[in-house]
Amino acid sequence: MTKRVLVVDDELDTLNLLKTIIEIHGFEAITTLNSVDAITLAEIEKADIALLDVMMPRLDGFALCKMMRAYPFTSNMPIVFITAYTALDLEDRRKEAGADDVLQKPIDMKKLVSLIEGAGSIRPALPLSRGKTGLLDESALEALPKRKTSEPPAVKPAEVKPDSKPPTTVSDGSNGANLPPQDPPSKP
Repeated sequence: MTKRVLVVDDELDTLNLLKTIIEIHGFEAITTLNSVDAITLAEIEKADIALLDVMMPRLDGFALCKMMRAYPFTSNMPIVFITAYTALDLEDRRKEAGADDVLQKPIDMKKLVSLIEGAGSIRPALPLSRGKTGLLDESALEALPKRKTSEPPAVKPAEVKPDSKPPTTVSDGSNGANLPPQDPPSKP
């Protein structure tokens, strides 16, 4: 199956160059100039790997990477920064954002192709094995990242009422983004 590569860069020339290189090597390129649309595009197009420019307006590559790590459909996707940014703190910022690698411009094409070919093995999903009871084994739980006890939980549990109906998802019609779930209107 052909690897699907999401490329996010605000420079059209760079975006087109990367698209051409990716397609010449037999991969499928999914491109966007808009970092804000990247997460939705990654989900809709089922990208295998994301290549993010670091310096972009509105939402830079570091912030975009952090957001992608927070969404279930992109949390385990390999993410590689592509940048001319050469500050000494680049490696620290890469790790903090959650990116898997950095390719400096001008891009080493052999390394780029190698990273794309290895997509899926760069950041494998957590090994969640289930026993006969259907519960996670202790080894799977140990693989989960540890949260400091002083930190609040990432997600608050939803309040479930015994006779409640499932929430309805409402689309606002803008590029596939969904509004938060809402309860269906009650009948009089």
